[in-house]
Amino acid sequence: MSAPRDVLTLNVGSATVKAAYYAVDAQGVLIMPAARAKIAVLPEDAHDARSAGRWLSQLLVQLPAGAGQPTRVAHRVVHGAARPGPARVTEALMSELTALTPLAPLHQGPALRLIDAARHRWPDVSQVAAFDTSWHATLAPWARRLPVPASLHAAGVMRYGFHGLAFASAVRQLSAMAPALAQARLVLVHLGGGSSLCAVADGRSVDTTMGMTPLDGVPMATRSGSLDPGVVLYLAQTLAMPLPEIEHLLWRESGLRGLSGGSGDMRELLADTSESAGHARAHYAIRIAQGIAAMATSLGGVDAIVFSGGIGDGAPPIRAAVAEHLAWMGLRLDPEANAAGATHIHAPGAAISVLVLRVNEEQELALAALA
Repeated sequence: MSAPRDVLTLNVGSATVKAAYYAVDAQGVLIMPAARAKIAVLPEDAHDARSAGRWLSQLLVQLPAGAGQPTRVAHRVVHGAARPGPARVTEALMSELTALTPLAPLHQGPALRLIDAARHRWPDVSQVAAFDTSWHATLAPWARRLPVPASLHAAGVMRYGFHGLAFASAVRQLSAMAPALAQARLVLVHLGGGSSLCAVADGRSVDTTMGMTPLDGVPMATRSGSLDPGVVLYLAQTLAMPLPEIEHLLWRESGLRGLSGGSGDMRELLADTSESAGHARAHYAIRIAQGIAAMATSLGGVDAIVFSGGIGDGAPPIRAAVAEHLAWMGLRLDPEANAAGATHIHAPGAAISVLVLRVNEEQELALAALA
């Protein structure tokens, strides 16, 4: 079979939709760099059935004309349950993924609507779904299992982990620049609107901070992260808060937004001199530091820490605050390199390497489509 001539990738996030258009050479290799497009997604649009077609049209206007007739389309889907790799989109797959929507309400529904819009626009074009959960197919058994009865584990109540495309991109980049380090003990720290950490050994996921849903783990822009389950019971039983309100609270009104009482955007919080903004920044930094320590424990030590994501690669003060909390484990940054956003930001002679990488989820999607 001849290689596809081009690939269009579509990536629905919690606040944006991104697209990239890759040409492919005669050997089936991506021609870099890609043409890129991005649009903002308002919360009210994310669940509007008519939005997906509009997003697609807005993205295509920003891309070369060839993107309007792609040979193959690759979609990021956050939750793929236990699927170990990408899959061609079929009606059966769409039904399976739709059933997972309650586990990733910010991402799954909008992504599936965009897949439907792409299938309607290009009914004869091969569509491929790549899943953030697939990266974590190698989780250690003790990480996969949640502390619930075996019957629930058998029913799918388990740790899946997320941000897999971002983690795969970080390891791919690290493998190109420092192959030996890429096979060492890594803690990947992906910080953005959604944030999670991953413990990696020999290039494979061993443990991660998110669980069955992308609501778990460290605090995020508007998501609570790990929370005493008793809080949810209290809200429902004592305060008689309806479940839809609890869901909205935990996904949309908590995290940095809840801590600050205002914005969940770290760029705004870094510019805000108020006490509440300072508290939100401090809370976030120490929880990230605790997450790194937990992932290092899962690995029996750490050789390198890799920051990525909008906050991870774009907020030097947060990286500095996290490192300060971890000075006891030998984590030391070069202040000038950190402030400049250099790739290597650890201090000379430091025992733990610290890197900042800009991940490329779109490239991972395109490679999934070619595979």
